[in-house]
Amino acid sequence: MPPKHSIAIIGGGIGGLTTALCLEQVGLTNYRVYERAPEFREVGAALSIWPNALRVYQALGLLDALRPHWGVIHRGYIKSASGNVLSQARPDYELPTVCMHRAHLHGMLVEQLPAEKLITDHELTDIEIGDEEATLHFRDREPIESDLVIGADGINSVVRQAIIGDGAPIYRGYNCWRGIATLPAAPTGYSSETWGQGARVGIVPIKDGQFGWWATCNEPANTNDEPEGALAKLKRIFGTWHDPIPDLFDNSGDILKNPLGDRVPTRGWSQGPVVLMGDAAHPTTPNLGQGACMAIEGAYVLAQCLRKYDHLPDAFARYEDLHYPRSAQVTKQSLRMGKMGQIENPVGIAMRNTFIGLTPDKVSMRMLDRYFGYDVTEQV
Repeated sequence: MPPKHSIAIIGGGIGGLTTALCLEQVGLTNYRVYERAPEFREVGAALSIWPNALRVYQALGLLDALRPHWGVIHRGYIKSASGNVLSQARPDYELPTVCMHRAHLHGMLVEQLPAEKLITDHELTDIEIGDEEATLHFRDREPIESDLVIGADGINSVVRQAIIGDGAPIYRGYNCWRGIATLPAAPTGYSSETWGQGARVGIVPIKDGQFGWWATCNEPANTNDEPEGALAKLKRIFGTWHDPIPDLFDNSGDILKNPLGDRVPTRGWSQGPVVLMGDAAHPTTPNLGQGACMAIEGAYVLAQCLRKYDHLPDAFARYEDLHYPRSAQVTKQSLRMGKMGQIENPVGIAMRNTFIGLTPDKVSMRMLDRYFGYDVTEQV
């Protein structure tokens, strides 16, 4: 697209900020990032960055800035609640598999961008889409016209509803608690996912004895943890599970909770000069650890397509052709993994654990290579 055209990125999360950096790299610098919150910040939880996404940050020259903040996964396990190892894997790629505090990644991305291009306190309420221009309506702000709008405003995207209009995301039957715990005695690089009866716990390494964790449980969406509170509830559900799970909760700061959902993969990510990316285009459950990774890949693909094509419909069509099949595959496989992990029936659990235990580790890794070994920088 012509470099002088104005670009509005709606949403200042990891996907939106990575998009801005990718636009900078290809010379499309006439953009602004509009964030609804009064400041650019992220929540206190961990994030896995698999090699497929790390390749984008390598292409952007950011690995040295990220390295001080990450922990590397040396070996990962799938375990039963009693601690029996069902499967294990050692990631072996050109780039490491890393984990870090979401706020550290987000803060580093903010530091890489010109401050005058980061606009806070702009909550999008509506968008009028014309053939060559879109008008953005923000709460208590004057409307803004833009030659290109990139909707990076998450799973509940306002921009998506203007383009696709498919309503609320689909709740998949389990809520998720997240936190960061300090566990000095845990092995460096330790990572595990433990499957119980309708509940799971995942642990990933960050830095200096810190570990990110998440826990799921089958229950209605947005179930209130009161009156016992989140900490007591987690200790009640998971207190008898294998080490170091019982120690996670008492050694954590803030504990966050949210329902887990996604959407049925759908094409048609653009209309006129408006296009979707990240969770606004292809939200996924986190069972493959690929939600943010797909947004990072998509940011790179979109920027490269905008660089190559002067005509926006051509750029959008190529972006969708490249990124939709892969993101749809991730969404579907992640959904299947979640259903398997959240089984409640004891017979089903026994069958699941036996199947996983009998599957050679090398076979499991080959299945995952299609996601984690992918190099998006060679595809565009």
